[in-house]
Amino acid sequence: MQIAKVLFIKVGKVTVTLLEDSKRKELVSGIKKYPINKAFLTKTGFISDEQADLKHHGGENKALFMFSKKTYEKINQECNTKFKIDEVSYFGENIIFSHISEEDICIGDIYSLGEATIQITQPRQPCWKLSANTQQKQMTKFIFNSGLTGWYAKVLKEGEIKKDDSLILIERKEPKLNILILNKLILNPNLDENLTLKAINSQFLGKPFLESLKKRYLLKEEDKQFEIYHN
Repeated sequence: MQIAKVLFIKVGKVTVTLLEDSKRKELVSGIKKYPINKAFLTKTGFISDEQADLKHHGGENKALFMFSKKTYEKINQECNTKFKIDEVSYFGENIIFSHISEEDICIGDIYSLGEATIQITQPRQPCWKLSANTQQKQMTKFIFNSGLTGWYAKVLKEGEIKKDDSLILIERKEPKLNILILNKLILNPNLDENLTLKAINSQFLGKPFLESLKKRYLLKEEDKQFEIYHN
């Protein structure tokens, strides 16, 4: 079933941006990505795409970071911003899709995308770099609280992806665990304890998000893991 089309593909190199009015002096990141018409997707991401912080970005389980036009529109509406999807990536996205959003994508989903086959692993976990790159001091906290995070995938089959290619759902493994629900659970694991335990025990949830959710569930209000990344 076709659920969306590729509106934009973006890749970028690691750059250094000097920061003003910030406790950090510079932003060293591959977050600035630019539109191209096509790219070859490998097990670790698009050829010609780079990440600076390989501890938290990239790798096989975060090979591809995806966003949607609808998510951009919601962010612009809520934050009174005018981010354009056809320019440099404001959120580090590799692909922007039509039609869909975080509530339409579930972990474990297997999709055909151009010549490639991908499987969804987890939501993006926002850090301070979103605020730095967008020049909006509260952006990281807004993304975290709103659940408008985008999502990651691993690559089951490598191949070329082009603008206007279709995103075709092949198989859905975890219909109750969409990206929006997972983002609500990371805010409050007690919102639905059964779903939280289902997520923690799922073989399809990416390890970084799984570990964060498990820590949040065990420590509850004592959990301070996000403070260092959000400020």
